[in-house]
Formats: sequence, structure tokens, C-alpha cells
Amino acid sequence: MPRKPRFLQLADEAAYHVLSRGHNREAIFAHDDDKNTFLALLRRYRQRDGFRLYHYCLMDNHFHLLL
Repeated sequence: MPRKPRFLQLADEAAYHVLSRGHNREAIFAHDDDKNTFLALLRRYRQRDGFRLYHYCLMDNHFHLLL
């Protein structure tokens, strides 16, 4: 039996670790302005979608979010 689609597996009471890495560990944030833009987008979508952002960590070649 196949698994349920991921969007059906989300729970209000759960915590999710989201991460993304650059291809071959290449940088995804070239400058501090890139990180600031990412944080502004994260802030916008957090207000729009109402998720809780508990922690985040931004590095040059990847990021981690705890939602």
C-alpha cells in the first residue's frame, strides 16, 4: 500500500526539520544581503501561513529550519 501524500501527513502538534543544501556543497548565500533577503521571505511566509519558526541556522552552503 503506498504512503499518503506528504501534504496529508502534516500535523499541527508536530515539529519539522527543514534543510536545503547547495548542489555539490556550493554556496547558496553568496553575500550577507542574500541571507537577509532569505530571512525577509521567511518572515513574509511565516506571517502569511502562520507557522511557528522555533530555530534557524543559515550557513553559506545550506540552511536548517525548525518549524
